[in-house]
Amino acid sequence: MKYVIASAILFAGFAVLALLVLQNNVPVSAWDRSTFVSVNNPSGKTISKIMVEMSKYGREAVWIGITALLFIIGRKDGRKAAVLLTIAFLILIPLGTILKSEVDRPRPTSDNLLVPPETDASFPSGHAVIVSAGATILLLRFNRGKQIIASIILAIEAALVAYSRVYVGAHYPLDVVGGILLGTAVACAVVASSKYLGPIFSRIDSMKR
Repeated sequence: MKYVIASAILFAGFAVLALLVLQNNVPVSAWDRSTFVSVNNPSGKTISKIMVEMSKYGREAVWIGITALLFIIGRKDGRKAAVLLTIAFLILIPLGTILKSEVDRPRPTSDNLLVPPETDASFPSGHAVIVSAGATILLLRFNRGKQIIASIILAIEAALVAYSRVYVGAHYPLDVVGGILLGTAVACAVVASSKYLGPIFSRIDSMKR
């Protein structure tokens, strides 16, 4: 029940933020744009290169890889986590696309754009949606002993990817915040539903024997 409540609160927060962005609320937009200018301010070749690489590979390469590794070499709990990650991503990819088109916020314009310009809308950040969902699921599933260390490392990776999207000029900060709220909300909902996924888990376990 606690994950259901958390998911509902996060969805509500996302809805409020999306409404503010959609209405182009003046104080919110002013803060968003000024913060974007502050963050999208390359502070050295090394840091900029790291941020570009995080932005390029920190979503698909890392999280597809993590999901595959958990499924292939993970034990029972690892395979369950892989199923939850897959479900969350399959929900979020189309959902994020739909929400982008509905809010239809233009991408920021910047002289400091460090990655090729993207043509889709800006809110919410697709990178933030995926990495925050992945990090949330692992933190909720692997939160004891040595496992928590790996979960924390991947949560830090997710935070860096989210930050990098503003640093490289691809998103406003609130695009990223919206992505985190949405990704975390769906992740909590998926974890809450895991008790109903027994047949799927059993089927996968039988395939691995």
